Amino acid sequence: MKAVLLALLAAGLALQQGSALQCYFCKDKVSNAGCQRVKNCTSAQTQCYTERIRAIGLLTVISKGCSSHCVEDSQDYFVGKKNVTCCSTDLCNTSRAHDLQPALGTVALLSTLGGLLFWGPGQL
Repeated sequence: MKAVLLALLAAGLALQQGSALQCYFCKDKVSNAGCQRVKNCTSAQTQCYTERIRAIGLLTVISKGCSSHCVEDSQDYFVGKKNVTCCSTDLCNTSRAHDLQPALGTVALLSTLGGLLFWGPGQL
């Protein structure tokens, strides 16, 4: 009798539907405030991702969601940077977008140009 009850319990646990992975979801937002929506992933989607694209050092665009094949990546381009992170537990892609601030190179370039504007033609 105990063996039958144990077998029924094991079968019940095996047949019980597992819950889907949950990830934060958003597309092309400039702040993490717009990335707080929770999405239930499909059974094939086993990872959460966060993608940040920083363009010209002035603007960060963030996207989050579910993925069936997430690949972590970081790429530097002439006009920006792309960073993809992956994780595999519920709501693990909570990380915030970086603060929107100009890159150091942009600040240096603007400072140099501004300094040249204040110099008169006789001072060059």
